[in-house]
Amino acid sequence: MKKSQVFLLNALIMTVTSLAMSSIGVWFNLYISNRLGAVGMGVFQLMMSVYSMATTFAASGINLAATRMVAEETVSKQGDVRGAMRRCIGFSLLFGGLTGLALWFGGPYIGLHWLQNADTVRPLRLMAFSMPFLSVCCALNGYFTAVRRVVKAVASQVLEQFLKIALTIFALACLVPPGLEYACLAITGAGVLAEAGSCLFELALYLIDRRRYHGSRSPHLTRKLCGIALPVAFSSYLRSGLATVKHLLVPVRLQAGGLAAADSVAVFGAVHGVALPVILFPYAFLNAFNCLIVPELAQSHSLKEDVAGMIDRMFALTLGCSIGVCGIVFAFSGGIGAAISENPDVGIYIRLLAPVIPVMYLDTAVDNMLKGLDEQLSVMRYNVIDALFSLAAVWLLLPVLGIKGYILIICGSEVFNFSLSLWRLVKVTQFRLDLFERVVRPVLCIAIAVLLGRLAVEAASLPLSQLRTITAATVSGLAYLLLLRVTCCKPGKIPA
Repeated sequence: MKKSQVFLLNALIMTVTSLAMSSIGVWFNLYISNRLGAVGMGVFQLMMSVYSMATTFAASGINLAATRMVAEETVSKQGDVRGAMRRCIGFSLLFGGLTGLALWFGGPYIGLHWLQNADTVRPLRLMAFSMPFLSVCCALNGYFTAVRRVVKAVASQVLEQFLKIALTIFALACLVPPGLEYACLAITGAGVLAEAGSCLFELALYLIDRRRYHGSRSPHLTRKLCGIALPVAFSSYLRSGLATVKHLLVPVRLQAGGLAAADSVAVFGAVHGVALPVILFPYAFLNAFNCLIVPELAQSHSLKEDVAGMIDRMFALTLGCSIGVCGIVFAFSGGIGAAISENPDVGIYIRLLAPVIPVMYLDTAVDNMLKGLDEQLSVMRYNVIDALFSLAAVWLLLPVLGIKGYILIICGSEVFNFSLSLWRLVKVTQFRLDLFERVVRPVLCIAIAVLLGRLAVEAASLPLSQLRTITAATVSGLAYLLLLRVTCCKPGKIPA
C-alpha cells in the first residue's frame, strides 16, 4: 500500500472514531451536567482543571517524544525502535508515578484551599491512581501514530470511553448515595478503572506489534528523549499551571464584579462544560490529520525533504473545514443552544465563540506542524506568553465585563497564540498562504450556503425548532461542499 493510501486509511479510521467519541463525549457532558446541576457542574469543571494540570505533569511531553523518536528510528538504517519505546515507557512510569503521589498527598490542600470545597478532596485523591496508566497510554499512542497503525490506539481509546461511560452511569444510578462528593467519586473512580483497562489493553497490543522491529542498540536515545520531552514538559507545566490558576480565578473575579458565588460557578460551568465542547466537537473531523502530520513532517524533515507542499495542503484542509463550521455554528447558534441545554445563555456563548473557530482549529494544526519540524521550543515559548497574558486579562477584565469578558479573553488568546505560531512557521519553512484561495473563497461560499439553508427551512415550513435547526445546518453544509467544488476551492489533499 502506498504511503499516501496508508495516511488516508489511518486518517479515516481516526476521523470516524474521533467523531463518534466526540459525539458521545458531548452527550456524556450533558448527562453529567443534568445529574450534578448547574452549580455542581461548575465545581466539577474546576476539579477537571486540576485534573488537566495533573495529566500535563504525568504526560510530560512523552506523546510527542515517542512519535518523533519512533518515526525517526523507523527510517534510520540502524534504528532502535524497541530501545526508544523502553525509554519512553520508563519515562512515563516515572513521571506518572510522581504525579500520582503529588495528587494523593496534595489533594486535601488543593480541595480545601484552591477549590474551597471539601467535597472535592476524596475525588482528587482518587484521581492519583490514574496518572501512571494515563502517562503510559500517551507513550503508546505516540508509538502507534508513528508506525501508522493507529487502529490499535483507536481501539484502546474506544475501550476507555466505553468503560468510563458505562461505569459512571452504573455507579451514579445504582451504587452511590445522593450528594456532590459521591457523584464526583463515581465519575472519578470510573475514569481510573477505564484508564487502567485501556492501558493494559494497549500495552498488550504494543508487545505483540513490536516483534517486527529489530536493530542495534543506540546509546544516544536517552539524551534524544530528554531533548524532546523535557522542554515540552516544562513549558506544559508552566502553561497548564497558569491555565489552572486562570480557571480557578474566573469565579473569584466574577464575584468581584458583583455576581453571586453560586451564579459565578454555574456560569463558568455553562461556558466550559457545555458551550466549549460544542465549539470543539467538529474538530473531530480534523484531529486525525493534525495528529498524523507530526510523524510525516518529522520524517520529511529528517530526510531534508521539502515540506511546503504538505503544509499548504494542511492549511487548505483545516481552513476549508473550520470556516464552514464557523459559519454554520454562528448562523444557527440559538437553535444549537436550545437543543443541548435549557439554559438560554448557552446559545449566546456559542455565538460569541463561533467566530474564533478557524483560528482555534488552525492554531492546533500549526502547533503540530511546528512540533514535527523540531520547533517544539517555539511552541512552548508562545504558549507560556499567551497563558501569562490570559491570566492578567482575567484578573483585570472580568470584574468589569463579566462572563462576556472571559469569552473575549478566550478569543483574544487564540488569535494572539496563532499569530505567533504562524509567524514562526512562515519563518522556518518560507511557506506563503494564499489568502484569497484559502480564506476569502470559503467565507463567500459559507455565507451563500447558510442563506440557502435558511431559505430551505422557510420553504419547508418545518414545525419543530430542533428539526429546523438540523435541516438548515445539513442543507448549509451540503451547499457549502458543493460551492467549494464548483469554485474549485478544494479543502485540501492528503500529504504525499
